[in-house]
Amino acid sequence: MLAALALPVNASAAGLIRDSEIERTLRQLITPVFSAADLTEQTVRLFIIQDNSLNAFVGTGRNMFFHTGLLRTLETPEELIGVMAHETGHITGGHLFARISAARSAQNKAIAATIIGIATAVAGAGRAGLSIAGIGNRLAERDYLSFTRSQEASADAAALAILERARIDPSGMIRVLERLEANQAAFAHNVDPYALTHPLSRQRIEFLQRDVLRSPALGAKVSAELTYWHGRMRAKLDGFIAQPGTRFTTSLGSRELDLYREAIMLHRLPSPDRALAAVDKLIEMRPSDPYYWELKGQFLLESGRGEAAIAPYRKAVALAPGDALIAGGLGQALLSADTQGHNREALQVLERAALDDPYHAGVKRSLALAYQRSGDDGMAAVVSAERMALQGQPRDALIQAQRAKALLPVGSPGHLRAEDITREIGG
Repeated sequence: MLAALALPVNASAAGLIRDSEIERTLRQLITPVFSAADLTEQTVRLFIIQDNSLNAFVGTGRNMFFHTGLLRTLETPEELIGVMAHETGHITGGHLFARISAARSAQNKAIAATIIGIATAVAGAGRAGLSIAGIGNRLAERDYLSFTRSQEASADAAALAILERARIDPSGMIRVLERLEANQAAFAHNVDPYALTHPLSRQRIEFLQRDVLRSPALGAKVSAELTYWHGRMRAKLDGFIAQPGTRFTTSLGSRELDLYREAIMLHRLPSPDRALAAVDKLIEMRPSDPYYWELKGQFLLESGRGEAAIAPYRKAVALAPGDALIAGGLGQALLSADTQGHNREALQVLERAALDDPYHAGVKRSLALAYQRSGDDGMAAVVSAERMALQGQPRDALIQAQRAKALLPVGSPGHLRAEDITREIGG
């Protein structure tokens, strides 16, 4: 389920997006990069920002951010993997530490707190701290996340070495830079954020071209599986982000991917029956695909047929056990049925989902409702406070945390969590 971490946003307002399928795809694409760079996947967290600009960047705490504009525009997995390798080069080169120092010397505490807050967010149960994460205003990228030309050259060189070790064609890096250069020239009055955070120059591109042409990995192909999942990611993002009713004139390379995009667009028109017919065709093509079953559940839930959505969500959970985001969708469907038994099951499902993935504001919203229906207003307030903190609403989070402290026994796990929130916000 494609969901914004913050409140629903339009294409012009930045917000974090959570989606199990897309996050899995990004992990698949970046795994060979991390392996070649001797990084473990657990040490770097990936975030998706809904923003139409072509941008990707790294923040403190080894967090990597991708704008949906970049993910939708790059046509091949090699191009996106090239960007990932470049950003990984910034991490392995220690460039972020220099920027943190500069930010501190410039007293950019608010910027640093925002980025660090995303990294730590809600760290789990017990007395783990909760920091405030507010995404917006392009994260003050031009001040905090910009790199020098020398750092860009260093990251390019590191990326090339990483791609060669991973046996991935590095020419995608050139195509990305040329695309960015053309975009910058065409819209000089509205400079793309990538040009601000990653200075472009013709000399930089020429140097990289020279090295790429000498690379032993030139012409190497990624697997058909990576190409397929990269195409599915683009199809899903196109379907959910393009204006409803958009008629796409180019194919994504297969009838399945085009149908995927079309099904989502039909759902958003809205044309629910046609959308469901389309997703049923997708399920016929891949009956064991949890994300197509999840999509069917989402279509039914969002078209007001919550009880009917339970069955496809159950199927999706069975096919992807342990996936917190899909489980969160099942919890929402159960709550929409609003019977005593469904509410009781929803509470169990959502508690597990929130524990497995504490970053999903939508899961916390549903969990708060489940607690409320069970009569536990104290825990409903705690979870609401955590959600509001994730969404960058510190005042509202503080109000809910104080309410939770008044309702819950002193020393209980929920009371301790409310105290953590209050302390972190400064209330």
